[in-house]
Amino acid sequence: MKSRRRTRHRALVFLTGLVLLSLGLLGITTRTVMFPREDSAISADAIVVLGGLGSAAVVQKAIELAQAGHSEHILISDAFGGDTRPAHLCARPTPVPGTTITVDCFTPYPGNTRGEAEAIAAFATTQGWNRVIVVTSSYHVSRARVQVSRCYAGTLSVIGASQPMDPLKWAYQIMYQSAGFVKIWLTPDC
Repeated sequence: MKSRRRTRHRALVFLTGLVLLSLGLLGITTRTVMFPREDSAISADAIVVLGGLGSAAVVQKAIELAQAGHSEHILISDAFGGDTRPAHLCARPTPVPGTTITVDCFTPYPGNTRGEAEAIAAFATTQGWNRVIVVTSSYHVSRARVQVSRCYAGTLSVIGASQPMDPLKWAYQIMYQSAGFVKIWLTPDC
């Protein structure tokens, strides 16, 4: 009888701890997803768009930064292989009419933020980049900063592009980004 009470008590303590840990992670992730710390735009060797073929808003933000003189080179990740409009931007001889801005696309391997971070590091090495602006969806800024900074040792500025999202999409992104943070903590290497 006493043994059962102890077992139940231990199970209750364990479950309570697990619930509190989960709520804490969810709270922290909600803060970093909905209200991320964004960096100021810097003069950079390149502007890299993460998951760029998934969001016209992210690509547009990169173009605006390039037009403002932060870099003359935009590199767009085709991590998802979806929307082809930005790929058409890569195929144009003059991607941004009236400018000298160059645009290239790349397919990261693996096709996720880690693959994009590894690609940024590789491009930086081969191209001699020391300063990079990363543009991503606003909800992805915090996780992208952690992942890219693990792989890329140069000066990094991470900027988000806002997109209209309904409460269901916010809930999905909070859960998705939470899982992404757990994955980052479990795999600390680049």
